[in-house]
Amino acid sequence: MSQSAVNIVYPIDGGTYPITDPACGVRSAYFTASFSTTCAGGPHTVKWGFDGRTLGKASFYDQFSAQFTWKLPAGAHRFWVESDCGKGAVKFKIA
Repeated sequence: MSQSAVNIVYPIDGGTYPITDPACGVRSAYFTASFSTTCAGGPHTVKWGFDGRTLGKASFYDQFSAQFTWKLPAGAHRFWVESDCGKGAVKFKIA
């Protein structure tokens, strides 16, 4: 079994966040995303973001992982990661 080149740990595809149910709907939320990418050898590059906006870029050898928090408005979103050797994306909602 081979490892996926990009592993999005959080958010979970199809999820709705925040997980706690506030008494009224949220307008925005601080949201934490987490991912890793593994490419043999190097150097390699990776970039990541929400929807159409790139939030970060890095250079790495073999493996890179990141966790960060970003404020998102309510609604549907797409978190994506693209590295030299693969890419991944998940869709989720802030509600």
